[in-house]
Amino acid sequence: MTTQQAKLPASQLENKLNELNQYKIDLGLDRLHQVLQRLKLSEPQQQIITVGGTNGKGSTVAALSSLLTTQGKSYGAFTSPHIFKFNERINIDGRLATDDEILEAFEMIDAAKAAINLSYFEYAFLAAVIIFKQQGVDVMLLEVGLGGRLDATNALDADACVITTVDIDHTEWLGDSIDKIAQEKAGIMRANMPVVYGDTDMPSAIDDQANKLNAKLIQLDKDFQFQLNDQSFSYQLEKHSYIDLNRPQLKGDWQIKNFSSALTALLSLGYCFNTEQVQQAINGWQIQGRLQTIQDKPLVLADVAHNRQSVKQLVQYLKDNPIKGQTRAVFSVLADKDLDSWIGDLDEVIDHWFTFELTNSRAMDVLSLKTILANHVTLSSQFESAKYAYEMTLRCSEPEDRVIVFGSFHVLEEVFK
Repeated sequence: MTTQQAKLPASQLENKLNELNQYKIDLGLDRLHQVLQRLKLSEPQQQIITVGGTNGKGSTVAALSSLLTTQGKSYGAFTSPHIFKFNERINIDGRLATDDEILEAFEMIDAAKAAINLSYFEYAFLAAVIIFKQQGVDVMLLEVGLGGRLDATNALDADACVITTVDIDHTEWLGDSIDKIAQEKAGIMRANMPVVYGDTDMPSAIDDQANKLNAKLIQLDKDFQFQLNDQSFSYQLEKHSYIDLNRPQLKGDWQIKNFSSALTALLSLGYCFNTEQVQQAINGWQIQGRLQTIQDKPLVLADVAHNRQSVKQLVQYLKDNPIKGQTRAVFSVLADKDLDSWIGDLDEVIDHWFTFELTNSRAMDVLSLKTILANHVTLSSQFESAKYAYEMTLRCSEPEDRVIVFGSFHVLEEVFK
């Protein structure tokens, strides 16, 4: 029996999702405002924290979730995209929403929207808000899908927001410069509410929007700081100080920035933590697909790096953690990721590329991928599928070698599902 023949029938939720246009990006809030009003969700009672930025959003939401748990607060976390199944997008206190909960929410959306056309992402967002209200969570954590100003999550007013970083990505929708992209991401700010900027290099558009709205801007290294040590780190914001915190299990120094930004956002809202609670939150902080160890000997790491900034972090991590053997990559990418501008940075840390074309309609086609790689990397091989590329990579690897699977959430889904 072939894998295709053995595949289980699609679930009711999968059938419903397949009816939606998963790959259409349709920015704008008018449709959502109408549906939210009809669902009586325009002014939810829950506290809302919105997280935007180019990279680190999911990790920051996960850190917020872990920190809120130490406070005895219930939360609902809406994130995207998912890796293995849609339910990952809607998380209530550490459990994923069930198919039945999501389908019930979709039925409510269908009844309320009437003739209004909604995108896949808008359905997901509305379903999350419905489920969070039904579950009576204390706090809603909303990860921006694309940009900020016109993103579905911005249809609700946040009590605080985090902008993790700003870098070049999604230029077709957000603009072709840092300033233009920053203007879009700054759109999640609200008047007189705190906004945390989680990086040291802040575009002027962030500061300008904060001044315009009289929002309390709290910036890394200007208003809050962290200091890295060999096995620990320390954090400081005004009177709040946490010394010699054990590092998280998540790999990469940049994750300390994400955790610090999450902690700053909650402190700015009046939450109080003792050192034991902060350490408890760090110990419980986890998220899939961020330099995640899949196996040892050979070491297999899975990472969702897919743009210039995240790839720069990945390169630095691979340099800082050398191995005796070779490093191989299982890789593919979406067509809009400006691959030509950053792929060459990786060649010094990757010995052999095993590539394939994603089944996603937004995927870079195999010929374009092959052409760009030929111009920038030393050795690459192409395969007909993610499964075959991964199998061949493992077959070629010795116990002392390393395999890094990356390029997008979609790459991890196709390789490991």
